[in-house]
Amino acid sequence: MKQHDVVILGGGPAGSTAAILLASQGRDVVVLEREHFPRFHIGESLLPATVPIFERLGVHHEVRRRFIHKPGGKWFYGPREVVGDFSRFCRRASFGSTPYSYLVERAPFDEMLIRRAADVGADVRFGADVRGTIVENDRVVGVRGTGDDGKSFEVFGRLIVDATGLRALVPSGLGQRLITQPQRLGIYAHYESDPGREDVESGWFTGQMFYDGWTWLIKLPNRRYSVGAVMGVDRFRRSGRSPEELLERLVSENELLQTGLAPGHRRISDVKVTGNMGSRSVRLAGPGWVAVGDAAFFIDPCYSSGVHLAMKSAEQVADAILRADCSRPVCPTVFAKYEQDMRQHERSVRKMVDAFYIASRHTSVQKMVTTLQGGWFSRRFVTFVGGDFQANASFISRVRLYSKFIGRVFGNNSGQSPSNHPEYLCSTPGKSGQTNGSLAVADPAERMTS
Repeated sequence: MKQHDVVILGGGPAGSTAAILLASQGRDVVVLEREHFPRFHIGESLLPATVPIFERLGVHHEVRRRFIHKPGGKWFYGPREVVGDFSRFCRRASFGSTPYSYLVERAPFDEMLIRRAADVGADVRFGADVRGTIVENDRVVGVRGTGDDGKSFEVFGRLIVDATGLRALVPSGLGQRLITQPQRLGIYAHYESDPGREDVESGWFTGQMFYDGWTWLIKLPNRRYSVGAVMGVDRFRRSGRSPEELLERLVSENELLQTGLAPGHRRISDVKVTGNMGSRSVRLAGPGWVAVGDAAFFIDPCYSSGVHLAMKSAEQVADAILRADCSRPVCPTVFAKYEQDMRQHERSVRKMVDAFYIASRHTSVQKMVTTLQGGWFSRRFVTFVGGDFQANASFISRVRLYSKFIGRVFGNNSGQSPSNHPEYLCSTPGKSGQTNGSLAVADPAERMTS
């Protein structure tokens, strides 16, 4: 029985990052990926704090050559606009020398990373569908699964790195996976269109709030765009529409998508749905295993933190492994600092996302956020959403606290609740920032009752 140093489950950004860093230092690494690359995936908007990781992996030159320069993000709160320009960062920002990021098409981006892992010595096996773990004396020592040929396989390692994304194979199998509340889902697809908005064409991430949800529009190469929405599972069910019907109606009636896609646009991919977007693993490491990326936790894609946290978590785990004795199984205590740091990232991002959805439900909070644009507040906000979550945790805690207070004091006092008709999902904003029953503007009178 051959025992590898590290067996990595999943070849996405987290798995590939760990594989590159470990294999390039001579570790015996096997990557087991269920699919064949390239494959469709969502999550095209990246953060500037990820750029130094690109440099370390030796892929920044290729990322710069192949993908779209991203100067920042723009959020539309009905008629209001919040601009997050990455060049307007705090003095101590980790990305001060690289105040920009990229918009990437995930299929070629992920393939680029996994090919880099193979180039530096990782044994990458596509079509390897891992079905479960092999446990001996309460320690995970390997995995078993089925290959493309239908034959069963077993692979053993001193450590199993779970980078299987929301599937979270190892934590789920050990009863360590929780679905967080409230439950939200994402609906998305790729479209082909002529240019519609100058900011979108210039590489800005653009998103628009609606009540307790949001839409996005992201430029991809060759006249293509990523289009999608995130909303509560209950709200989607009450719409009475299929994902295809709902997304098409959004595209035809949501203000951002109306202006961002030119007439004559067409959908060029299937409509995908990701349900139960919020989930977390109770433990991030145990005897023989450690979870990285979305297998550790996933909160919400509203601030594009997913790929960054995936690669950052994998980098930190790889560094911990490289410091450990490679001649024996890795002890879970090696990952104590990693788990501590990731839990702080999780708390900070969760507070940031909570503040975002509070603003989506209260126009008073939207006014506060837009009024505070410029100066110190904007610089701290940009530094946080640029990827410096841990260093700015106290700042976002205050933002969340102020948002909750203002939302309670100046929130919806009308006692009204919105219609449950699907028309409340897709129409254009009315005058004075109020709503004609739309996803395009967040108005307290649109509250969806549970």
